[in-house]
Amino acid sequence: MIRLALIPAAVVALLPMPLTAQGSLKVGMQNMRLAMEICLRKYRSEETLRQGFAQAGFALRQSHDADVLDFDAPGVSGGFRTSGPEGYCHMASGDVPLALAEEMGLKLAQMLFPGMVTQGHPERDMNQPVAPCDGLSIFAPQTLIRVTYSAAGNSGDCLNDGTSAIAIQM
Repeated sequence: MIRLALIPAAVVALLPMPLTAQGSLKVGMQNMRLAMEICLRKYRSEETLRQGFAQAGFALRQSHDADVLDFDAPGVSGGFRTSGPEGYCHMASGDVPLALAEEMGLKLAQMLFPGMVTQGHPERDMNQPVAPCDGLSIFAPQTLIRVTYSAAGNSGDCLNDGTSAIAIQM
């Protein structure tokens, strides 16, 4: 009888946990990193961005702005545009602290664009330290990609309030 009681418990223990049960920080970091990677890998075309987000399981919808497509997944939301004079991709998370987003962004950029990443603005005084949230410059083939960081929300301020946002200008 005791053996029979253990079987259902063992079966339940083997089932995968829902993403939200893994912890909001972990889920937010994974999905923010994935969104940034899609933006950096597929930045040249709206169609490849759309396909990348859809294949990764992000929900897509038309934004209030006609030329912007919004995306979201647990722990992250954002949008992208490749039309117009300059494409961009942005994402925000209420679960990922700013310092973690900056560290993750730098490591990801260096992995995807080895030897092409510098911290800060491309025209900054190289004798001065990089300002907080000044991000990075990626000297990608045929284009400069700028990545900047801020707290999540509309302010764009460099606040350590437990949230983060990443803006990518392509």
